[in-house]
Amino acid sequence: MIIKKLTIYSFSLNKTLKEYPFNEVGLNVILGERTEEGQETNGVGKTTMVESINYLLGGSCPSDFKGKESISSKDIFIVLQIDKDGRDIYLGRIINQPDKGFILNSNTLNFDINNWVEKEKNDEYKDHINEFIIDINQEEPSFSALREYIIRDEKKGFIDIGLPYRNALYESMYLSYLFGLPYDFEFDISKLKKQQKELNKKLTLINSLKNEIGDLKLKEEKLNKEIRDLDEVVKNVKLTEKLRKDATDYSLSKEKYNKIQNGIFELTHIKKQYEKNINDLEEKTKEIKVLNDIEPFYKQLIGYFPNEIKKNHEQISSFYDFMVESRGKYFRHKIDEINRQISSDTKELNKIEEVLSRKTQAFKNTDIITDFSRINEEKNEKYEELAEIRLKVNLYQEKTEVTVQVNKLKQEVLRLIGIKHDIYTNFQEHISYLEELFNIFVLQTYNETGVLQFELNNSTGINHTTGRIKIHCQIDDEKSHGRLYMKINMFDLTWFINGLRKEGKIHFLIHDGSYSKPDRNASKRLLKYINNELKHLGKGQYFVTVNIDELEEQLFNKFEKEKLIIAKLQRGNDDKDRFFGFRYTN
Repeated sequence: MIIKKLTIYSFSLNKTLKEYPFNEVGLNVILGERTEEGQETNGVGKTTMVESINYLLGGSCPSDFKGKESISSKDIFIVLQIDKDGRDIYLGRIINQPDKGFILNSNTLNFDINNWVEKEKNDEYKDHINEFIIDINQEEPSFSALREYIIRDEKKGFIDIGLPYRNALYESMYLSYLFGLPYDFEFDISKLKKQQKELNKKLTLINSLKNEIGDLKLKEEKLNKEIRDLDEVVKNVKLTEKLRKDATDYSLSKEKYNKIQNGIFELTHIKKQYEKNINDLEEKTKEIKVLNDIEPFYKQLIGYFPNEIKKNHEQISSFYDFMVESRGKYFRHKIDEINRQISSDTKELNKIEEVLSRKTQAFKNTDIITDFSRINEEKNEKYEELAEIRLKVNLYQEKTEVTVQVNKLKQEVLRLIGIKHDIYTNFQEHISYLEELFNIFVLQTYNETGVLQFELNNSTGINHTTGRIKIHCQIDDEKSHGRLYMKINMFDLTWFINGLRKEGKIHFLIHDGSYSKPDRNASKRLLKYINNELKHLGKGQYFVTVNIDELEEQLFNKFEKEKLIIAKLQRGNDDKDRFFGFRYTN
């Protein structure tokens, strides 16, 4: 795909405001000016042009466009002309209708919107870009996923070779894809790891039942007997015997209730004491710190601070700081334990309270029908409790099968990473070529070498990023912003030039603001080299934004002579030399 021209049209004025034809091979320099020395931006429209191209290729509507009366009143329509396999296609966005996208298949551009295919939803427009414009199949990363690596944003794109706030798995996939390396290794293995993690959670739950499984089985048998006894009461109408049993159960439950309640009262008291201890320590520390004023007092009074008093003050202060740190931490830990125990005991207390309430109703009631109804309710509750116990018992019995499944998944991960490693080994020659290509850029730019390394992570631990191709890129003294920006330029140019040489699908690269900080001589050498390389290849477009003072006069004259400067954006001339041909921001 070749980007041929960007057009700005006003529906309200019924005329074309600006046209920017692009070089179909080589450099496309978007040139701006500065108002003051050291100022990073100038507001004439370099970034706006890049954002417009990004918007037309499926990105979001630039925030600067929204709510601007100067743009809204002119009803601006921006159009990108592209060449796809030798035929022209026009992509259009109406700034006042940011949710829509328009496509025109025609030999000539016209502004009758009825002739355009309208995509009513932004997602539909993006899908069209993904599936048709770039021609990436469904198994490959979509263009919308790659777009921010192909069109580097000046605000976030040059912090590092990766982009901020991106999912590490997917970022690794996208960069591997751009470099022509296998990109789905980790994704394939992560599916198995996800299943393994779910089974591990289940296994952890099963193992937590180990110490109580015996009690659960005994309780299961006890509940079965109690249900049989209730059935016997209903069958033989043994209500008197049932009431005697209820009375016994009531006494036992009441005794247990009182015991737990007393325990909660005792725990609450201990908790308050721990809280008081913490408060006392903190208050003491505050009091000690007040004594910090004693040193200037002594110095003012007698001209110095006696060593014995100073030493004693420091020891006391140090002691209480230590006590707040160590004992305070201990007390807080004990408070957390008490809170958990109180919560558990309170739940048990509520259950016993329900039992007591039900038994009390039995003693008060004289209606035989109600008695039978109450017995059935009690039986249903026991069935519910029995179901919970049986669920846990059955779950524990699955331990062997779950362990077998986990082991099978581990073996499958090992088998898969073995296959992936063999595939990766076949790319060693390609990797060496990429490393060499990056070093050619560093040599041309700084007359030194850098580091570009690729490493397959074949560690198979459950939390390891198994299958991820890690990329390490470094040049000397890259902590300086200028060199960091240049490293990222060369990093991107490595996958870009490699893709052009290996018949890749991405034929353009855009860097906005990445030449504002690097040394002018380094920028000159890299830009000249890349332009010559693209001309030699006979394909590929490299778009860069620069300010006029970032180019040497000789280089500026060369670029202008070779028509590499596709836009000169500046103030003056009634703002006609700005990107839109008018000023739209303050």
